[in-house]
This record gives sequence, C-alpha cells and structure tokens, in this order.
Amino acid sequence: TLYVISRYLSRWRWLLLGPHRVFGTILEPAIVLCVDTSGSMVTVMEEMKRELIALIWTVLKPNNIKFNILQFAIVVTKFQEEASDPTLDMCKAAAKFVGELQAGGNTCTIDALNAALSDSEAVATYLITDGKPDTSCKAVLDKVASIGSRQKIHTIFLSQGDKEAISFLKKLRKETGGRYHCCVEGFEGNVVSHQLLSSDLPASLQGDSEKSLEIPDYSGDDLRLLSREIKRARRFMANSQKYRDLLAVHSGTQEMANLKLQGAEMVPKINPDAVSAFGV
Repeated sequence: TLYVISRYLSRWRWLLLGPHRVFGTILEPAIVLCVDTSGSMVTVMEEMKRELIALIWTVLKPNNIKFNILQFAIVVTKFQEEASDPTLDMCKAAAKFVGELQAGGNTCTIDALNAALSDSEAVATYLITDGKPDTSCKAVLDKVASIGSRQKIHTIFLSQGDKEAISFLKKLRKETGGRYHCCVEGFEGNVVSHQLLSSDLPASLQGDSEKSLEIPDYSGDDLRLLSREIKRARRFMANSQKYRDLLAVHSGTQEMANLKLQGAEMVPKINPDAVSAFGV
C-alpha cells in the first residue's frame, strides 16, 4: 500500500508543477489548443502564455504530439490550418505566436469550437478559458452536439469561483467524453509541492497523525480522482496497520512483532525526475 501511495504522491506532485498545473495532462497524439484571449483574460494572460510556451517545449515536442493553436476573442485566429508534427521550426513559430497573444474583445466560444472541431488531424480539443461564453451556455452545448465531432473536448478553467462557468465547462466535457481541469494557483501548488517534498512520508500518510499531510479538495478531474484514491489507500493502510498490530500483540512472538510498520524503509525511493510526461 505504501508503494502505491508513494506513486500516487509522485503523480500528485507532478500535476502541481510546471505546465501540468495549468493545463493538466495531455493524452492524445494530435490536439488543438483553443485559447481564450478575450478581455477578461488580461489578468492571467502573461502566466498563461508563459506556461503554454513551456507546454510546447516540455510536453508536446518531446512526446511528438501533433498540435495546432487557435486563439479566439471577437474573431478566431489559427496558428496554422491543422495540427501538424512538432518540428523544431514549427515549435519556434508556435512559441512566437503565443508570445504575441493579447487580451481584448468578446468571447466567441461557438466560432472557436466550430473551427477547432473541423481540424481533420486532431483527435481532441483543449478549451482554455477563464469563464463562460458571451452567448448562452446552452447554445454552445447544442452547437457542439449538432456538429457530432469525433473529437473529445477537454476544458481548462483558469479562474476560480464562477459556479456558472464551472458548470458549463463540466457539461461541455461530459458531452464529448473529455476531462475538466481547474488551474491550481501557483502559490497553492508550490505550498503543496513543498509539503510533499519535506514531509515525513510514512507519518504523513497516516490520517490521524499530527504530521498528516493535508489533501486539498480539487474540482479538476485528474487531481480530484487522484486525491480520492490517496484517501482510500490511506484508510486501507490504517486498517491494515491495526490488524497487523493486533496480530503482533496476540501472537506474542518476535516474528509477528516485526510485522509492525518500520517507517521510511517501507517506502520505495522514487526519483520525481523519472516520472514521464504523462505523470506515471
């Protein structure tokens, strides 16, 4: 159980660092990054651009993921006509395209999704936005349903607290079999990552320990499911520890007493740098 939890924690840490903190996990071999550049994005634009460029160089190119970038505000602008191989020249041009993005105008989500879903090379669209569309949410959902694209739509929320926007993005991802990711704020991600690195791991895994590692509640699918699995494994480990201790007490033998958990030596050493681009 400790080995499983330690792997979970490695993936948790991975999801809280770098572009994964903002965009989650990229799973498909060919994608469209559909980027909201409307006026409301002005407060997060610089961070989003920085992390998007990092995503190109640390995830898309190393894993040979075909991609295209599409920005939308009043109008929709494509980086190129369709997703293509991440060559060096293409990635340089894409990074330049991202670096020149500016926030301003309305949010034409319907037009953006229509353009993204028409990309014949892509198998998934990642919608990156800070809120709901200017048109009705129902109109967008109906339009996506009418297109009937084979693409999944993964939704990435760059803001916090807008319940209506969150509800819309979750419905949109459910409509197409995609995933919802909520960007973890940089400070929060750094604090939790520090706890993962500095905590007394065996003690921190015990739910009733004074050193217990607190697991925040996340709304994004990846972190929410991962947190649930960690909590479930914690309960299993706590129960198995109780049964082991009872067995040791009632057996009265040194051999059974040695079954008690010995701490750090039971936890495998995992190099976080060895975790792949997919967090495993």
